[in-house]
Amino acid sequence: MNETVLLVLCIGVAGLISGLTGFAFALIASGTLLSIRSPVEATALVLVCSTLSQVISILRLRTWPPRGTAFAMILPGLVGAPIGIHLLHGLDPQWIKVAIGAFLILYSGTVALLRADYRVGFGNTWSDGAVGFLGGVLGGIAGLSGALPTAWSLVRGWEPRTQRAVYQSFTLVMQVWALAILLWLDPIPPDLVGDLALALPVVLVSVLAGLSLFARIDQRRFRTIVLALLAAIGVTTTALALPGLLG
Repeated sequence: MNETVLLVLCIGVAGLISGLTGFAFALIASGTLLSIRSPVEATALVLVCSTLSQVISILRLRTWPPRGTAFAMILPGLVGAPIGIHLLHGLDPQWIKVAIGAFLILYSGTVALLRADYRVGFGNTWSDGAVGFLGGVLGGIAGLSGALPTAWSLVRGWEPRTQRAVYQSFTLVMQVWALAILLWLDPIPPDLVGDLALALPVVLVSVLAGLSLFARIDQRRFRTIVLALLAAIGVTTTALALPGLLG
């Protein structure tokens, strides 16, 4: 398939899912883009497009996260990210990915069996901060900074718009942080500007389409979609990591 068509389709599908659920842009887009672009260019392209998708969603929904919760998660996340990067030198990231994948599969299955209105009884600033810190660490190790905050938001008792505001604001800051580190360590690839000129309009249209779908679903369906996507992330993460371990 022509690389340009493949790039547009990849970004379009990722933008649509991101607009509908508020996360998973990087996971959906990274695999395809890494097969047609260099690692630095693919990562930079994913981070810029994903950041734009988060900004569009946050502004369009006009729902802001509780200030205390946002700071409680984001600040520890910023500390956790470089720790995760440092741990890469002493840990096998494949094992971490398998553990994360298994957790997401078990979590999704367990929460799916609970009542739709279930909420944890220990949700507070300290637990929010712990989730943010672990999300930052996992982002540094495996690029999955949004997985835990998204899973945590589902059982905190917030309605869907607030859930999205919490984990999207966290993911947005982590992605800007990661992009800044990437651009500091590596020069901007010369082809990135051309790819962005093609990809950014696709992100805009696809994310708005996803947001339109989000406005048409109720809380129960949103919960089901997010759980299904978390389970899919768990299966994909585990499947991609297992060959490295077996090898």
